Amino acid sequence: MTAEQTVQTYFDALAAGDANKLMGLMSTAEHYVKIGTDKDEIVYGGTDAPAYYQHHVASTQDFTIQIDHLDVQERDDLAYFVTLQTWQLKWQGTFEILNMRLTGVLEKENSNWKFVQIHASLGAEE
Repeated sequence: MTAEQTVQTYFDALAAGDANKLMGLMSTAEHYVKIGTDKDEIVYGGTDAPAYYQHHVASTQDFTIQIDHLDVQERDDLAYFVTLQTWQLKWQGTFEILNMRLTGVLEKENSNWKFVQIHASLGAEE
């Protein structure tokens, strides 16, 4: 898969609630980091990513992602992306519509693209 296909696979798996697919896309490297939108939503080290994604999938229902913009740049064994999205989901029982902004970095591991950094933020209403 290309880096762009890997990023798209991540969002498809996130919306589908496929924790196994999500975990397979994450690096187990110590320098892995996932920063979410909640105050304490941060994961350091890829070995902690499975617990994070299992919780995320278990807490989410009726999840759709509309990609408003996606740019993925691939350079040798490093890739990065930026995306603007609209998420509609039921999070821990509450329906939400979120204007998401995400950036991330992927590295090639054994010829496969793996996420080593993902940062999410919410777009604020004016």
